[in-house]
Amino acid sequence: MPEAEINSLDAPVKYKKRKTIMDDYLNVIYKMLRDKRKPEIIMAYVTKKGYSGNLHSLEKYIALLAKNNFEIRLYNGFAYGFFYPDDVTVIRRNELIRYIATKNPKTKKSEIVALYFESIKDKYPVVAVLKDAYDEFYEILLGGVPDKLDCFINKYKNSVAVGFIYGLLNDITPVKNAISHTESNGFVEETTINSNLLSGFYMAGLI
Repeated sequence: MPEAEINSLDAPVKYKKRKTIMDDYLNVIYKMLRDKRKPEIIMAYVTKKGYSGNLHSLEKYIALLAKNNFEIRLYNGFAYGFFYPDDVTVIRRNELIRYIATKNPKTKKSEIVALYFESIKDKYPVVAVLKDAYDEFYEILLGGVPDKLDCFINKYKNSVAVGFIYGLLNDITPVKNAISHTESNGFVEETTINSNLLSGFYMAGLI
């Protein structure tokens, strides 16, 4: 750099700060954080006092001020809560997977899932496909004929159960070993096959 350009750095250009809708509220947010007010209360208060900008931007500013000034880390969506009405029955994905994957007759299945399972299959046909695939897979595991697994993979590799197949291929050697050795059948109940089924739900877009 020429010497004149270097010397010019001693007097940097003063840039005018652009005024934003958040400027009028930064001080009150800082003070409320300092006074240990709950972040969701701060957000509600600032909104009540007239903030009309983007709520996600407000949430982000509160989180940044909390982190940079008070070493408080807030999770995304801290200001929002989601609740189901009391008259809504909630069946979570892991409960559905556990219901499909449970084969031990001594293990009690969820009565709530059993009550709504047919309706779930009607709403999400992928559930029916994945259940059929899992049932067939389970029979192969107990059948003692590893070669049947190759036919199973070919049958379902282009179906909505492709995620299940990908997961299965990642564990193909131990799975075939389990099929070959009947003493390994305990593997059926407590192994990675549940995670493979979960992968099938993700790949098929079941939410």
